[in-house]
Amino acid sequence: MARVGSEQPWTESQVWREATAIPDVLAEIVDADAMGESDVVRLLRPARRLVATGNGAAYYAALALWAAALERPGEGPEVVAVPAGLLATGQIRWRAGDVPLVFSSSGELRDVVGLAPDGLPPYALITATPDSTLARHAQAVTVVPVRTQDAITHTQAYTGNVLAGLLAWGRAAGSALDLRDVPAVVHDNLRAARTWVDALNLPIRTPAGIVFGSGGGWPAALETALLLKEIASLPTEGMETREGATSGMYALGDAHLAVSLPTRDDALINETEQICARTGATVIRVPGGENHPATLAPITTFPAALALATALGTAAGRNVDDPDWTAAYYATARTTGEVSA
Repeated sequence: MARVGSEQPWTESQVWREATAIPDVLAEIVDADAMGESDVVRLLRPARRLVATGNGAAYYAALALWAAALERPGEGPEVVAVPAGLLATGQIRWRAGDVPLVFSSSGELRDVVGLAPDGLPPYALITATPDSTLARHAQAVTVVPVRTQDAITHTQAYTGNVLAGLLAWGRAAGSALDLRDVPAVVHDNLRAARTWVDALNLPIRTPAGIVFGSGGGWPAALETALLLKEIASLPTEGMETREGATSGMYALGDAHLAVSLPTRDDALINETEQICARTGATVIRVPGGENHPATLAPITTFPAALALATALGTAAGRNVDDPDWTAAYYATARTTGEVSA
């Protein structure tokens, strides 16, 4: 059987080339935070409840913020994360003191644009597009400095969204997070990811898989599963670690993948890996998060997750930069035809 290995030209893809600029983007976000309180922070600080929302990878950035807030009880406003589609139903009952925090790199997220400006409380926006519809209606905007977005999959925008959200919430909570080392960590993890994937010797084709992680590793697992779906066309479910050990392993068999995202403070990952291995599934441990708290997993594990998806997709003959589902997705999710996150 053909296998994924160092002969695969996945590193020549546009999506991987764009990923190599992630450390520069993250460094610019850290530098901007060091300059002091932003309009977004000033809007978030007095909130009683911060309602973080987005679609797809942007929603996972919202979940990463929620998971981080759970680890710091009593600090800052309560945080909840909801998919943008739930806001669009009109079933959310806004409370006094609610502040929506919208993640949308394009600023044209249809489910939220349809509510702005009158169907939402005054909201903050994290975006790569300061002249977008959502930016025009927002009370406060943080701009993620995306260098390029020619591939469909978000690399700089996704990791930038996560970091910008964590930094803004930390300042709003009165306990600014020291994330100055994150750009350097991601730089090292990008280099390590290339060697790691080329040494895996994975089968090119597998029918399905699961991905699991704990705490902030759960949003990271959701994002990894999304990368495997959108880049490699591999049906994959992202799960919390204990869910992976129980309901996630039910349908696993010899041909499947079970992908784990361990972090420094994850005491449950080994058992889940063993349970999945006993089904006959191939267990892959994604590097990058082992030496870092789960809060940072959505960023620190992203290089290896992207490398895995890109290598599998390239080996299977997929167009990893412009998948065949693109037009249908943007027709549904965006208010314009722009191919922008």
